[in-house]
This record gives sequence, structure tokens and C-alpha cells, in this order.
Amino acid sequence: MIKSSKYYSLILDTTPDVSHTEQLTVVIRFVYRNEETNKAQIEEHFLGFQSVDDTTGQGLFELINGHLKSLELNLSDLRGQSYDNGANMRGKHKGLQQKIIESNSRAL
Repeated sequence: MIKSSKYYSLILDTTPDVSHTEQLTVVIRFVYRNEETNKAQIEEHFLGFQSVDDTTGQGLFELINGHLKSLELNLSDLRGQSYDNGANMRGKHKGLQQKIIESNSRAL
């Protein structure tokens, strides 16, 4: 469904689990055209948790980029980013948001 829709947005959040291991929650949102009804519908899917070893913007970028590649999704098709308020996520110089924009200026 995601690949046929082409463009997508990511919703990411990090939190430590009970063993104090940092976990990245990955959710993807896209608009899908239902071929049976010929109507567009917004889809949002939880893709899972990723263990995070490096919580820097660069470390998170490498993690999410690798995860997208494993799903055969192109970073160049990303059109939206949503994060928690952490500086490592939204930081305008070294955060994940900036790292993604440097790779894809359309991922606002």
C-alpha cells in the first residue's frame, strides 16, 4: 500500500523501555487510493520499535534510513516528519529533522 501511494510521512518518538534501553517508535502515514471504492483514505501504520544505540541526530538518521531501506522505501519520497520535542529529533543544526532535510529538501 505504501509503495503504491509513493509519498509518505514519518511519525517518530523515542522513549526508554523498562530495561532503560532507548526505543524508537516508528509510524508511517500515507494517502491510499482504494481501488474498490475509488476513494482516497488516510492510512497510518505502526511499523514497530527500533532499539537505539546512538541518540544523536546522525545516529537516528542512520537508523531510520537503514530501516526505510530494509522496507524498500525511498527517503526521497518522504514528505512529512513529526517528532517529540527532543533536541536530537528536531534540532535545526544537528537533529534528525535537519539530517533528513539535508538529504531530501521536500521532507518538511
